[in-house]
Amino acid sequence: MLEGWKQKTKLRLPAILLLATTLLFWGWYERYEQAGPILLQSPSMTDATRLRGDCTMTNGHFTLNVLPAGKTASINFRLPEATRYDRIRVQGRMKVDGVVVGKNPWRCARLLLVQYDARNQWIPGHHGVVAEKGTREWQAYEDVFELDPRAMHIDLVIQQTGREGSAEFDLLVAEPVRLRPSFCWWRMAFAITWLSIGALYFRRCRLHRRRLRVFILLNAVAIILGTLMPGKWIEDTAQYARSEAGRVIEKTRARPTPAAASPAPSPNRDSDQKKIEQFNKVVGSAHGLGHFTLFASLCFLIYLSAALEGQSRSYFFKVAFDVLLFSGVTESLQYLTLDRTPGVFDWLVDVYGMAVAFACFLVVLLVFRVGPGRVRT
Repeated sequence: MLEGWKQKTKLRLPAILLLATTLLFWGWYERYEQAGPILLQSPSMTDATRLRGDCTMTNGHFTLNVLPAGKTASINFRLPEATRYDRIRVQGRMKVDGVVVGKNPWRCARLLLVQYDARNQWIPGHHGVVAEKGTREWQAYEDVFELDPRAMHIDLVIQQTGREGSAEFDLLVAEPVRLRPSFCWWRMAFAITWLSIGALYFRRCRLHRRRLRVFILLNAVAIILGTLMPGKWIEDTAQYARSEAGRVIEKTRARPTPAAASPAPSPNRDSDQKKIEQFNKVVGSAHGLGHFTLFASLCFLIYLSAALEGQSRSYFFKVAFDVLLFSGVTESLQYLTLDRTPGVFDWLVDVYGMAVAFACFLVVLLVFRVGPGRVRT
């Protein structure tokens, strides 16, 4: 048995080494370079173009304070000539103390890059560097934003729009950036290498002989496509779902009652707000739910296929290792996208999905008595 494990580990060693190389290289590599002069750096109160609420500046950092049931606070800094560039990188530090979330989940302490069109209307889309609540010490944040062609004005915004609490900001920087020419070549090289490794293991691990190979392959492809999906698509889809939910609720509230019927009481606004909040929570958790569901189904299908093939019990532990390795690989592939990076939380969600799949598989074994030695291949 030990010899079998050594052989399996040796077989998977190239994938493990490539995974480690991917994480180390892309964790070190800087894909962006400065494309012009810095647009904003360590601003003061005199640089603000809009100020609201209790905002002060002491020792180089801003403090935005909101008293219970008091007015929210925010500061806008206009970025001159920002529309000349395609991408803006925003950096800054934030500290929060007792920030309580408002009616909507985005009502908290935030650092934003907001874009406005020619009519000075806000352009929806990805605009948040960070959103925090509760209490947390100083922490640095960074994000890169792609500018909308319709944008005529760009503002860097710090705000505390929660019910109460204070937020502090400092070391704010906004600079134009562009992708390094080498990024495209490195991304192509890693993509080709991973495709080659995938083709190699498809044959060496005999995936083409699995009983449920079609379902397993479709599940794996769905995971890879979800991994490589641009973050902007995910953000735009979530934003669209939220806006449509708000419109539906507004139409329901404004719908007139039939003349013959007795007038019904108008829907409670607070109740409608709670519905929107609940829907926003569902939308916000959809990403994690997708991770959980896809890896749970993949693990279950592989286990079930192994049982139908009459594999030994030790094979199931090897399957768990392979799925864990595949989870790490798919997370590392997010380095090849423009606006997504791997996350430990997503990997843990994948592990939880695998654990649930294994529990469901054990139930199937007990109920249907499908397992090693009971079904011949």
